[in-house]
Amino acid sequence: MLIGLAYLPLSDVFTDFDLMAGEFDNSADDLLDYFEKTWIGEPRRRGAGRKKPQFDHVLWNVYDRVITDLPRSNNSVEGWHNAFASRVAVAHPTIKKLAEKIRREQSKFEIDIAHLVQGYQLKPKKACYTKLDERIARLVRGYDPLQIHQYLKNIAANVSL
Repeated sequence: MLIGLAYLPLSDVFTDFDLMAGEFDNSADDLLDYFEKTWIGEPRRRGAGRKKPQFDHVLWNVYDRVITDLPRSNNSVEGWHNAFASRVAVAHPTIKKLAEKIRREQSKFEIDIAHLVQGYQLKPKKACYTKLDERIARLVRGYDPLQIHQYLKNIAANVSL
């Protein structure tokens, strides 16, 4: 259920991590210490608050992205990069060859933009991913802090690493 923390409002991440951590037995201490240091932030020795984690919360928390219907990942960018790299077809192209490939890519995008303006839908997501996004959005929009344990279980059932 640790993965479910990414789908909580930022204001609830600390308290819900502490609640969840209390449910683990001692065999998970190393995992919890790592997770807390890397993603949550260790508690300060004196005073309130936590130290800054290795990865800031805004980098991994997707609650607001789901609420506003934005992508949860950069998979589309990675996909474009891989496709462009395969179109270039050489590891170290000359400037001339790279410029030509970029010009072709620009032309392709201008056609795609024209199609979007005309009402076409470009490459819809696979149905399984569309359904997954809908389930996650439904769960996130129905977030109830009083039902946190069930919420985290439901998110974890839908999200895999």
